[in-house]
Amino acid sequence: MNENLYRLFDNVFISDFSINDEGIKKIIDLGQYGKLETYSLFPGIILAFIDICVDNYDAVFAEEELPSRLLQINHCSKGRYAYMVGEDKMVYFGNGDLCISVYDSTRTMSEFPLGFYNGLEIFMDVDVANEYIKGYVPDIDLIEFYEDLKESQGYMLIQSNERIEHVIGELYDVDERIKQPYFKLKCIELLLFFSIIKFAKNESIPLSKKQVDMVENVKNDLMGDLDGKITLDELADKYGVSKTTLKNCFKEVYGKPIIKWRKEYRLDYAGRLIEEGQHNISEISKMVGYSSPSKFSQAFKDYFGCTPSEYLFCSPSGALSVLV
Repeated sequence: MNENLYRLFDNVFISDFSINDEGIKKIIDLGQYGKLETYSLFPGIILAFIDICVDNYDAVFAEEELPSRLLQINHCSKGRYAYMVGEDKMVYFGNGDLCISVYDSTRTMSEFPLGFYNGLEIFMDVDVANEYIKGYVPDIDLIEFYEDLKESQGYMLIQSNERIEHVIGELYDVDERIKQPYFKLKCIELLLFFSIIKFAKNESIPLSKKQVDMVENVKNDLMGDLDGKITLDELADKYGVSKTTLKNCFKEVYGKPIIKWRKEYRLDYAGRLIEEGQHNISEISKMVGYSSPSKFSQAFKDYFGCTPSEYLFCSPSGALSVLV
């Protein structure tokens, strides 16, 4: 079932991939980039669990225009996902968020800002699936829903909340013996959920390509300033925006405040330096911008759950290097 949808992946993936049949599911193996575990639920509808790790979206995906009217329902479990809507706007969503979109309105400049993504996607060819879904719930018209969504904004983003967790969360942990029928029931439930939602203004802040490029440049500036000399005021002046705009745009892309991201990046980098073993703790504390080893050690312990001197024994990679 759904061989026509699986053939569309030839137009979506640039990288080499293989499709392996494993009973009720098909695994789309992307090699070093991860995999998609897929299930055909109804004619025209595929559910995919996504587990990928990729720094450069363009190395894996080619978002070509496809010859069908396609809807996507995306739920993010971990990581962050973004794609362009309209002429020049990027939409970002992260942990727990749910987004339904018209594929041809969101098919360019997709990316994974954190370099990894885990979640699920329901992929629907509305012209094929509509009559089958009507057989279960006559009040749902996928074609009408598709056209209404396309006429509004092309997408609808609902940020993480208890209702989404109730509808979606249970899909990630299902007994193998009931997966197929259970996934079908949850798909219908999800479509019912969307059928009663008005196409209101989205809660996210779409960013222009210029703003996205600015955030990327700011991130690079921060990565090159581990001793923490550059200020947010200086960065805002450098890129000709207000400090508030800078902070809002950065949080939209990376899912956390710029100060928090900066602190965590410096501590992650410190962890890598400890693993390399070429510097002592005092040297590393200065390299990542701390005025004293004691302040660095406290911040490190708050973040990693152990002191810098204990890190090699409590981290998976460090423990392995000690054992070897």
